[in-house]
Order: sequence, then C-alpha cells, then structure tokens
Amino acid sequence: MRYLNSILFGAFLGFTATLLHNAWQPAGLIASLVVTYLGIKLLGIKYYYKRFKLLCAISWLAVVLRGSTVGLGDELLIYGNTYGNLFLLLGFITLVLAVLLPRVPKSNFARQDYL
Repeated sequence: MRYLNSILFGAFLGFTATLLHNAWQPAGLIASLVVTYLGIKLLGIKYYYKRFKLLCAISWLAVVLRGSTVGLGDELLIYGNTYGNLFLLLGFITLVLAVLLPRVPKSNFARQDYL
C-alpha cells in the first residue's frame, strides 16, 4: 500500500506543479518547485525509506514529461517558453535534491545529548 500511495502522491504532485508553474509567472514557478520539494520530503518523513521517495519522484517525472508532450488534440500543458524550460530543469534538480538529501539535518541541535 505504501508503494501505491507513493506513486499516487507523486502523480498528484506532478499534476499540481504542472498546472501551477505557468500561473502567476514568477511566483507560480517558485511555488511549484517548493511544493514539489516539500511534498517529497514529507513523504520521506512519513515512510522513512528512500525507495518511496524515488517512486514518488519517478511518477512526478512521468506526469510532467507527459504534460510537456503534444496530446491527441494538439494540447500542451508545459510550453517551450522560458518558464516551461526552467520548470523542467529546476524541477528535475529539485527532485534529485529532495530524494538524495538526508532526512534529518546533522546539527548540534538535533543531537540527543544536547537536548
């Protein structure tokens, strides 16, 4: 069930980011990247293992790549303009960072003996 939840949550994040990136043009792009990063990090906190974050990222990428290709009615959700290209590039970088960065920061405040 965790696998299915990760895939569906990644598809939801990808759909949300696809629709949000071109609205309110500088703020929508930033908001879509922040939502993507925080969504994958929250999934990592909920399910702990990186495999669930990776499944979420793969399904996000599948939805976004499908949105950037021409459909049957010649519709396109991610245009080849500046914001569309930045969304694809920065979105992929955001996915990689969200999956690979550790779950807990290594700081003195997070140590048990400090508290």
